[in-house]
Amino acid sequence: MKDAGIRSCYNHPIFFYTTQAYIMTSRTITWENTLFRISKKSHGTEPTANLGTITIAPDDLIVLIGGNGSGKTSIARAFAGELELIRGSAPENYHPVLVSFEKQMKLFEDDYNMRNSDSTTAKEEIGITVADLLADADPEIYDQVMDGMNLRALLNKPLRTLSGGEGRKALLAQALCSKPNLLVLDTPFDALDIQTRKNLLQLINEMHTRYKTPTVLIVNRPSEIPETLTKMGIIQDCAITKLSSREEIESDPDAKVLLGYADMPDVNLPKTPAKFALKQIPSGPIVQLRDIHIEYQRVIFDHFNFTVNPGEHWHIMGPNGAGKSTLLSLITGDNPLVYANDVTVFGFKRGNGESIWDIKKYYGAVSGALHLDYRVSSPAINVLLSGFYDSIGLYTQPGDEELSCARAWLKIAGLADKEHTSFKALSFGQQRMLLIIRALVKTPPLLILDEPLQGLDGFARAQVKAFITYIMKHGHTSVLFVSHHEEDIPEGFTNRLNFIPNDDSTGGFAIVQEKLN
Repeated sequence: MKDAGIRSCYNHPIFFYTTQAYIMTSRTITWENTLFRISKKSHGTEPTANLGTITIAPDDLIVLIGGNGSGKTSIARAFAGELELIRGSAPENYHPVLVSFEKQMKLFEDDYNMRNSDSTTAKEEIGITVADLLADADPEIYDQVMDGMNLRALLNKPLRTLSGGEGRKALLAQALCSKPNLLVLDTPFDALDIQTRKNLLQLINEMHTRYKTPTVLIVNRPSEIPETLTKMGIIQDCAITKLSSREEIESDPDAKVLLGYADMPDVNLPKTPAKFALKQIPSGPIVQLRDIHIEYQRVIFDHFNFTVNPGEHWHIMGPNGAGKSTLLSLITGDNPLVYANDVTVFGFKRGNGESIWDIKKYYGAVSGALHLDYRVSSPAINVLLSGFYDSIGLYTQPGDEELSCARAWLKIAGLADKEHTSFKALSFGQQRMLLIIRALVKTPPLLILDEPLQGLDGFARAQVKAFITYIMKHGHTSVLFVSHHEEDIPEGFTNRLNFIPNDDSTGGFAIVQEKLN
């Protein structure tokens, strides 16, 4: 065991780009009266994570739940040995692997920095590929993981070309193929399509039962809980406050809310400040895509047509990598191929000299890519206010009306006490909620929501659904909503766009458009 005061941090490798294949040995891992420093502060109370005393046996699969901002990721990092031990004793010479959104974001950042350094080699210009991540994978489990994660076709693809879900699959495959002594998974099912979630659940069960890999799994939904779990617990205030059987935890009133059993709350949203209420919206279709052709390593769209009319609300669904985010990037103009295609948004034909600001004022957007790219350290109130001005960061002095509206939104979203907290200091779920209300704050004619509920606990998901339902009922907003979870779709959606895999070897998809009852 390692004692606080003898060494300040764990002495072991943290897996990142490559992994070493470890042979699992049956070993019980124990933390005794442990407290960890999350970060150092120059003033005020230092934030800590409290694992207390906990023992994980080789056959343990511990499932943890917690609300947004409860400290789930800090607890995961403590288990993975990434935090400084300031009290108690913790295990030494064990090899944990942690998968989290923060790990994925750091991986993409390091890939970007490597490709843009002054001394970049030809190989580095390509960037990290999926094959690089899996270079040292354990052969005993490699094939099973590759098939379960459906990654074979992606092996030679650079990380920067992957969708959010594909990137998450690659990171999970790296972790599973390392056969660690402790597997720590922080909301690993987020951003994964239906089939991949089923396969991952099976792989986690397999790692637990066949390879005796002790596992700590943090989840947001009941469907993500493996049948073979041995204990279940609740995280509150950066501590595991309760650890018991699944039956006892799920009967806890707090747990029911966290897992999404709560009813949708009633909401009354703030009124948009008068200066941002659009006086006139161009007539005709909101979005019109004609004869679209997009091709990378395979054809994504070929002679594709898509129209969104006022009053329509579209649920967009399909497997990871199908082309859902590509479609939305054509609408927002973030895809450079938009200028080689016939794309019209609010009457503005892309490539005809329009200003991006001419179009941005008509829509609000949330996506995993936006979340990854939002690296500013602005306080939460400024992030929210930037939604009025369609900017990353706030460069305009807001008036009293905007400030009042923004504070009302923060209160409704449960973030009033985070007004002056840096965006980077917020938890992933709090960041996502802030980006969602940033998109809603000006009540735009079009909302583009690409897996917006990723990372949110059950109550927060119900809140956001209530926000969207309210805007749909009380305004003139059309919604494009990408989700792999049918239960996440608010009531009132009129149409569905479904990417269905072709029954051939092309890797392509049939795109089916249908009206809903």
